[in-house]
Parts: sequence; structure tokens; C-alpha cells
Amino acid sequence: MADQTLKTLHPWLQENDTKVSSGGTVKSYSHDLGKGPVLCVVHGWPQSAYMWRHVIPSWKDSISLFVVELPGYGFSSLPPANDKRTVGNLILEALQQVFPSRSVIWCGHDRGGRIGHRLIVDNDPKHNITSAILIDIVPTKAQWAAFANPLASVAYYHWPFLAIPNAPNLIESFAGGAAEFTRLNLSRAAGSNAAGVTKFRENLAVDHYAHQFSNPECVAGSCGDYAAGATVDVQEQERDIKEGRKVGCPLMVVYSAGNLGRMHDVERVWGEWVDGTAGKEVRFEGVGDGFGHYLPEECPEKIAGMVGEWIGKYGK
Repeated sequence: MADQTLKTLHPWLQENDTKVSSGGTVKSYSHDLGKGPVLCVVHGWPQSAYMWRHVIPSWKDSISLFVVELPGYGFSSLPPANDKRTVGNLILEALQQVFPSRSVIWCGHDRGGRIGHRLIVDNDPKHNITSAILIDIVPTKAQWAAFANPLASVAYYHWPFLAIPNAPNLIESFAGGAAEFTRLNLSRAAGSNAAGVTKFRENLAVDHYAHQFSNPECVAGSCGDYAAGATVDVQEQERDIKEGRKVGCPLMVVYSAGNLGRMHDVERVWGEWVDGTAGKEVRFEGVGDGFGHYLPEECPEKIAGMVGEWIGKYGK
């Protein structure tokens, strides 16, 4: 079924609908080992928590899990504002209700990685984020700068498009509506590895995401996310640069060599955003073999292993 969830695939998960201070609800799936850190797993666009279906079974006996549906993406309520700090605070507020007084390892793909980047630079003690895994991103400001390259701007056309005020209406008027628009964009970011594409499509994943984005609230919320990414999020990162704020916790950046790695020297770019004097580990893992942007779905064994190793080191 197109509307199946992580819970239907993995009945060992607990499903949570957590009321937060904005007045809305954050939906999540959790698994509690009873002690130790929590791995907060956050998806990106145009997806849902369903994207982690292949990898979370590998981690369930090693660390407690909090797999969240991004506010504004159809299953959680629209946030009061779409900037990464506001959304990240709502996610952690919900996490802390499900897992009181626990430390957090952030694991975010795409937009979920951008939220994580904002939070680990903020370094708010009440968040208690002890390390982070960011998958297939460079900092938002650096990504916008890359669009001076015409090929990059074409490949990432959805960034400026989704940020314009009338984007939701344009998406709804697309032939086939928002669902078909979602299918088109999912196909554009897939890798060239045939086995990876097949793995991505397992469990009717494309149908699931298309069904999710047939909800106008999901379209509006995700467009709001990109609008914030073109304005307040970049302004915040400009202030970070001016005031010398950088990532200071242990960080692993995982990226597709044929996707993000083709556009950026990922290690060099991130080197400008990480506090190298902090004595904290910074690890880069480039994934080749033609795997594309959706690494946790295209090559789940690789991602499960990399994150599992990180959990083994920082999840005690």
C-alpha cells in the first residue's frame, strides 16, 4: 500500500504523536533500549521517515532510535516557522518527551542534515547533541554559491523553484499534480547503479512518497522549508561566519561521490565550517559505485555499517 509506514514494516517500533509547544504534533517512531544515547534519524525532501526502512533494523540492538517525520512534511503538523532552528527545536522537544534526559546522536539526510548542522553549530546545552552524522549535504550557503555553475543550477533547479511564493500552486497545477511532480524529482536524483535504484524502489517507496505529497499541506510545508533555506537559514550562516561559530562536536559526513562529490570538494568545503582546534573527530565517507543521493535506500548495507561503526564509538 502507498500509505504504509515504518510501523507496518517494522512492528517492533513504537508510534508516537507528541504534542509540542507550537500547538502542533510531531509524529515519530521509536525503539527504547532503556538507557544510553538516542539516535535521532531525520529525513529530507521529498521523503518521509519511510526512507530509513532498510537501515534501522541494523541499529535496533545497538542504540535507542527516534525516527521522526519532519514538521510540515505531511505526517507531522506544520511548524510555526520553517527555519532550521525552529524545526530542529520542535523535533528535539518531541524527542525529549519520548526519551527524557538522554543524550542525542543526530543522523540527518538532505534537509534533515541541514537541520542538524544548524543545531550542532548552535550547540545549545539543553539539546545534548554529542555527535552528528550528516548525509549528502554541504552547508546551505556553500550549496547556493555552487549554483554559479550552470550545470549545478540545473541539477538542483528545485532549490530556487520551491522557494518562490507561488511554488505550491505551480506544483498543484503540474500535469498529474503534486504526486507526479514528486515521482519526477525522485527519479532525477537516483544514482546510476541499477541494483541501487531497485533497492530504492522496494516496498513501494515511490508510491509512498507520491501519496504523501498529494497532501497540499505537505506541499506547502516543504516549500516553506526551501523558502527559509533561501532567506533566514542563509542569513544565520552568514552570522555564523562573521562571529566565528563552527561545528565543534564529532562529525561524520557521508556523501555520494557521483552526486554531491561531483559538484563539490566535500572535505575542503566542510573544512571551512568545522572547528579544527576542538580536537574532535571529523570523518568523511564518500560512496562510489554509482550510488546516488538516496544513500540509505540505494546502498543500505554501506550506510548501516558506517553509522553502526559510529554508534559503536559514540553511542555508549
